[in-house]
Amino acid sequence: MDRNSVGTALLLLGPVAAASLAGHDEAAKYVGMGCVLAALMGVIARPAAPFALLLPVVYAAAALTAQSTDAVVALIVAIAAAVGAAGSMGLQRGLVALLGAALLGSFEPAGLEEVLSRSAWMLAGSAYALVLVLTLLRRLSVPGLAVQPQAAVAYAVLLSVLSLVAWFAGRLGGLAHAWWLPLAVIAVSEPVAARSPWHSTLRTAAVLCMTLVLVIFADLVDAPAMRVATAGALLFAAAWQAPRHPTIVALLLTPLLVLVAGPAPDSGALAGSLPTVLAACMPVFAATCLCHFAFWTLRIEPARLPA
Repeated sequence: MDRNSVGTALLLLGPVAAASLAGHDEAAKYVGMGCVLAALMGVIARPAAPFALLLPVVYAAAALTAQSTDAVVALIVAIAAAVGAAGSMGLQRGLVALLGAALLGSFEPAGLEEVLSRSAWMLAGSAYALVLVLTLLRRLSVPGLAVQPQAAVAYAVLLSVLSLVAWFAGRLGGLAHAWWLPLAVIAVSEPVAARSPWHSTLRTAAVLCMTLVLVIFADLVDAPAMRVATAGALLFAAAWQAPRHPTIVALLLTPLLVLVAGPAPDSGALAGSLPTVLAACMPVFAATCLCHFAFWTLRIEPARLPA
C-alpha cells in the first residue's frame, strides 16, 4: 500500500468528512466538489493550477443561467471547446474540472443568494486543495498526451459536440445526478490513441461501461459515513495508480464526484430505473466511441498519411 496515496486521500477528504459527520451536508458537498476538481486541475494540469479558483465562478455562472437553455448550452460548449484546445499542451484532462463545475451548476438552478453560498463553500474547497497541490502534493503528477494545434481545433469541436449530446441525453432522460453523463463522456476522451484506433476505441467503450456500473453503485450508497469511506477508497486508488495508468482518472472521477455530491432525493434511483438509464447512456456511449474512432483514424500526424 502506498502511504503517500493514503495521506493524499485523507488530506483531500478530511474537510468533507468533518462537515458531513457534523451534519453540514451542503458544506460537505461543495467543499468536496471544490477539493476534488481543484486537485484534478493541479495534479494533471499544473501550469493551469491557479485557475482552480475559477471553479466556483464557473459553477455560479451555470447555476444562475440554468433556466435558460441557450445560455447554459453556450457556456458548456465554450468550456468543452477550451478543454479540447488545451489538448495542444496536453492539459485537457486537468481542465475537465472546469467543465465538471459547469455541468454541476447547469443541473442545480437556484437564486443568487443560494448560489453565492454554494460557491463560497466550493471556493473554500478549491483554495484548500490548491494549497495542498502546491505544497505537499507538488511531486504528484499525471502525464498528458498532446496533439498538434491543428488537431487540437478538431478535438475541441469533437468535445463540444459530445458534451452537448450527452448533456441533452442526461436532461431528457431525467437521470439522477444527470450531470454525470456528459462528465463521464468528456473525462474518458483522449486526443491521441495510445495504440491502434480499434484498441483505443474498445478501451473507451470498456471505461464508459465500467463508469456506468460504478456510478450506479455510488448512487446506492446512502449513509454519509459509507459515502465518505467509499470516496476515500476511490481517491486512494486514483492517487496510487494514476501516475502509471492515467486512464484510472477517467474511470474514477465521475463516481467519486457522485459520492461527494451526496445521495439523490431518491437514493438508488439509477438502479431503480435501469432501462431508462441504459436508453439514455448507450446511444451516447456509442456516439462517443464512433466519433473518437473517426477522429483517431482521420487525424494527420507528421509521419502518418491521412486515412
